[in-house]
Amino acid sequence: MKKILKQITLLSLTGFLFVGCSEDDYTGLSQIDYSKRTVTLTSSSNNVTFDETLIDPDDASTYSVTVTANISEAAPVNIVIPLVQTGGTGDSGDFSAGTITIPAGFTSASTTVEVLQDCESGIEGDETLEIGAANNIANANVNPFTLNITIENDWVNDVIEFEFDWSGELTYTSGVPAEVTIDFCDADIDFALADAGGNILGYIAATAGCPEVGGFSGLPDGNYFILAEVWDNPFEGEGLTEPMSITTTYSQCGFDTAGSFVNSALTTATISGDIIPIATVQISGGYNYTVTPW
Repeated sequence: MKKILKQITLLSLTGFLFVGCSEDDYTGLSQIDYSKRTVTLTSSSNNVTFDETLIDPDDASTYSVTVTANISEAAPVNIVIPLVQTGGTGDSGDFSAGTITIPAGFTSASTTVEVLQDCESGIEGDETLEIGAANNIANANVNPFTLNITIENDWVNDVIEFEFDWSGELTYTSGVPAEVTIDFCDADIDFALADAGGNILGYIAATAGCPEVGGFSGLPDGNYFILAEVWDNPFEGEGLTEPMSITTTYSQCGFDTAGSFVNSALTTATISGDIIPIATVQISGGYNYTVTPW
């Protein structure tokens, strides 16, 4: 009889330990003892309208709204509340919504919803956004909340971007049988923009880099020229005539304006100070570009 009672007691104890472990969320607290907190969300403003053309990336007040989460009593674990789009005509490219994390022991935390100047979608027109909390909050109940945003005056990207690349190497024999390798990037080439009359308006890219990268925008409609200015060619006196071809790649975010072409007028013999026409650019409607290789 004593042996039977010992076995029954041991089985009961084992069952108790199993139940206790199964309710452990590994935070050191029993889930049975935890009651979900109720979260209230508020925003620094609501029913807000943003003028997309006036968004200043250096001034957050022109493109963001602060959302704050509050609970009446601190929780023993973190409460994580992702903000998501719950409605509206905009899409993920029009905004960035943060995640609010109320740390254990605290009763509030904040994040921002930011409206973006989206060039990926081209011309979109006015749009709306409804921002709220995600539905998968594991350890909290969130009161109903909607941040309403209207985005007006669609911003249209008018920047056309360029990359000019003349990188390469040449290995040749000089004097006694000895090989010499030169790097074309040692040549300093700058790229300027000129108007239809040939007047230099400024440089697109002039950093002594190789490749050179730059762009322009905001010019009146008309025809323009892209010129390569040979600032310094260290190979011009070496008796070499190897092409140092310039590959030009261009694109405009949000539009089909894109392409690449090669100009082979630049060589190792080109004299420093020479100017080489690269392409013509026609601008219409303020932001429509047509690039034609020279």
